[in-house]
Formats: sequence, structure tokens, C-alpha cells
Amino acid sequence: MLAFALFFLLIFLLCGIYFLVIIAYSGLGTAFLWFWPALGGFCFLLSVFFFFLHLNHIPVPKLIRYGFLLAFIAVVGSFTFIEGSILIEGKKAASPAADYVIVLGAQVKGSTVSRALKNRLDTALAYLKDNPEACVIAAGGQGKGEDITEALAMKEYLIAAGADSSKIILEDTSVNTYENLRNSKNIIMDRETGQAIERTKKIVVVTNQFHVYRAVRLAKQQGFEQVSGFGAPNDDVLTIHYYVREFFGVVKDTFFGNMRLN
Repeated sequence: MLAFALFFLLIFLLCGIYFLVIIAYSGLGTAFLWFWPALGGFCFLLSVFFFFLHLNHIPVPKLIRYGFLLAFIAVVGSFTFIEGSILIEGKKAASPAADYVIVLGAQVKGSTVSRALKNRLDTALAYLKDNPEACVIAAGGQGKGEDITEALAMKEYLIAAGADSSKIILEDTSVNTYENLRNSKNIIMDRETGQAIERTKKIVVVTNQFHVYRAVRLAKQQGFEQVSGFGAPNDDVLTIHYYVREFFGVVKDTFFGNMRLN
């Protein structure tokens, strides 16, 4: 019991420290920020519970003890498997000679791209340098605190960096990754009338490394067969935050049938 108490106390302290780091770095408006105090609070209660059992020498029935241990192993095992898949997918190289490069949107501050979105756009520009014939779909609507759509902000950034404006297509109505890819597919279908675009067109999805695994599988669920991801650098300070958040994104989209884990 003492080992469990000390373990959960350590997790509580780490969650509190990281929560304060995120606030100092990116502010209280950071998406999914609530997770860290919630996890920390839960671990603190568990720590108090196990300390109470230990100090008062209260025996715990084997069935409950082993049940808790099995549940703990199952949660940690699932988390490790999914996070491992996310890490591996994010490091893979993109396929060359894509017909379309879909750049997934991220936060825009007013009309200025965020660090995460800048990394995605710079990665797309690097790909276009070697594959100049590819068309770019800038995918992202307008969210809270954004003066323009993410798609328009992305187009302006790409053009300022020297990209061919005639090859940039706006998808400016989506509000999440699933819609990014669904709407992008509809755009490609409209442009490629009469073709089985899922089989004949090669697609590269550009997003941050932590997001590639889910993005590629959402695209496959849309019917694309020739699709790969190209991972942009993550934000160093928020990397742990993003990977943990992505775990829940994968679970959610798998549960709702938007993607498959394989």
C-alpha cells in the first residue's frame, strides 16, 4: 500500500508542476489544460486513501487488490500501445510526388499563425520544394479568437514564403480534423470529376508529429488508399501535453467509428 501511496503522490506533484509550466508558457486558454489538475487531484485522493490504509494497517482483500492492479496494468498498457503507435507514425517519411498536400489547421491568434501552425506550414513548404507540382489544400475554419479563417491565414503565410498561389486551395469551413479531411476529400472529388480519387490520387497530410497517426487513419477511413503523413516538429514545452491529449483524441475517434487503430 505504501508503494501505491508514494507513486500516486509523485504523479500528483508532477501534474501540478507541469500545469504551472503550461500556464506560464501558453496561458490559461490552452486547450485540454483542465486535464492536469483533474489527474493530479485524482492521484492525490488515491495517495491519501493508500496512506490511510497503510497507517491504520487495514488489510485489503486479495480480490480487490489484484483487481486494482489488473485495471492499472490494462490502462497503462493501452496508453503505452497507443502512444507508441503515435510516436512511430510521426517519425515516418512522407511519400514523394503527392498530387495533393493537405495541411491541417491549428490555432490562429488574430490573423497570425501559432507556433504549431507555423511548424506545419514550414514543413509543407519543405515538401513543396521537392514536389512543386503538388496542389495544397489549406484546411481550417475560423474559431474563437481568430479574426480570419485558419485556411486564409495559412494561404497568406505560404504565399509570403514564395508558394504558388494558383496551387493553394482553401477549405475554410471545418472545425476539427475529421471535418478537415472529409471536406478536403470533397474538394478533390469536385476537381477530379469522374475519377476514383481514393485509389488514384496520392495524398500527403501535413500536421505536427503527435497528430500524424490519427490524421492518416482518419484519411484512410474517408477512403484514401495512397495516403501518408508528414510530421512537423512539435512544440518542445507542450510535447507531453499534446501527446497525452492525442491519446484521448484517438480513443474518441475510434469509439465513434471515425478511424481504426490498425
